[in-house]
Amino acid sequence: MPSWLAEVSVFEAMLFGVFMLFLIGVHIVGATTPMKKQATLNMAALNRVNVFKEVFMGYVNAGMLEPILAIASSDYDTSYKSTIINLAQLIGLCSWLYLLVDAFDISDTQQAFVYWDRVTKQGEKELPPWLKRPKGAAAHDEGSELRGSFQKDLSLWFMLACSFFAFFGVVSHSDVIHSHAILILWVILHHQSRQATAWRGTGYFHTLFAPSSALLPLEFCLNLTDQEMVGDEDAIEDLQKWRTFIKAESGVELTIEA
Repeated sequence: MPSWLAEVSVFEAMLFGVFMLFLIGVHIVGATTPMKKQATLNMAALNRVNVFKEVFMGYVNAGMLEPILAIASSDYDTSYKSTIINLAQLIGLCSWLYLLVDAFDISDTQQAFVYWDRVTKQGEKELPPWLKRPKGAAAHDEGSELRGSFQKDLSLWFMLACSFFAFFGVVSHSDVIHSHAILILWVILHHQSRQATAWRGTGYFHTLFAPSSALLPLEFCLNLTDQEMVGDEDAIEDLQKWRTFIKAESGVELTIEA
């Protein structure tokens, strides 16, 4: 038996098994529940989400260095448990940074909209032979992850696992302080994002444990805060085009509360 496996007790192995079953259950619920047909976007709540995400990203950037220094330090606890915990926190922080940047970066949805509306005229215009557009489900690549991304949800699950084991005494709470902080920040950000909009039919509890389902719709909504879009005489027409684009990508018919 490997030495690192000998350090794992039966109780710890059972905890890990329960944790993995819960993860699989959350993923199955998300995969089998359809998107909502209609949803509401509250612009004031969306602005609050956009501001608070800066606090979240600031902490992620600040906390990312500590696990690296802990592992590299000569005074570092070299037990397998401490190594795994610090690696899990580091991977979790990096994953959170990737998820937050993806959810709040609107350049990819703007690009998809340009090709959908101005190039293909909402998918109806014949294209020249040198310009290829994907067909079928691949044509809605930006909307494909709105049901949730298992890989991006791991950003939360890495942190949740660290805190989970700390509460059961496997590691100390000081070892997983970043996990505790991220979970608190996520609870706040999740609640704010649900107040802004919710496109999944799975409910509050599911999106709490599936952050991609709660955050990825925001990259479609943030385009609606563009001052160039809503500040000219064609604002209503432009907003309607975006609503039609969102429905084409996600199947969600959006009502805007400004």
